[in-house]
Amino acid sequence: MTRALASANIRQLGQVGRTIRFPGALRAKIAADAERCGRSFEAQVIALLRRHYGEDVDIAPRPEAILALATASLADVQGSDLRTLTTRLTEAGR
Repeated sequence: MTRALASANIRQLGQVGRTIRFPGALRAKIAADAERCGRSFEAQVIALLRRHYGEDVDIAPRPEAILALATASLADVQGSDLRTLTTRLTEAGR
């Protein structure tokens, strides 16, 4: 895939999720800055990106984490209600 085609695909999607790996020294600097500012490491990274680029950025949880949260949120739902909820979710996906 050419770089121009890849850029066009990214613009079409609007959002692209990526995993960011930080070298140890940079991670330590960001962590120290986060602690000084009273933020988590992730919140500090978001603040830096927003301040530098002026864009609305966010860090999304991994799909497995989202599914685990959704599953946990249904833990106390009664059987008949659960069937109704999951039927609606299944129908929405068609």
